[in-house]
Amino acid sequence: MRLTQDDRGLNFVIRSFSESHVTVNDQQLQQSFLLTPENLESEIPVEDLDDLEKHGESLLLRDDPEVVLIGTGSRTRMGPSALSALLMRQGVGIEYMDTAAALRTYTVLASELRRVSLLVIFQ
Repeated sequence: MRLTQDDRGLNFVIRSFSESHVTVNDQQLQQSFLLTPENLESEIPVEDLDDLEKHGESLLLRDDPEVVLIGTGSRTRMGPSALSALLMRQGVGIEYMDTAAALRTYTVLASELRRVSLLVIFQ
């Protein structure tokens, strides 16, 4: 599915996605990644939600987001409750959703120039 042609001056834009990949700018990603409007980290130490216990805080708070979206595949799955509580105590919203919904939501928030981080977990 194609998402957007308009980049509104953002460095990194989701162009399209399928169940097997996400295209950011011209790069096709097939493994877990972290995306903000300013940064793309395509090699992160997260292969499943359990990895967020160890790497979640340092990974998700890197770019001082106001909200973190986590795409969990074809269906919504919840991550560690301790991580959610930690982020909320720091004033950062966190939402787990299926990957398609997370990509669409990210695109809208980034186009509004919000401080949003998107973690997509491919399993």
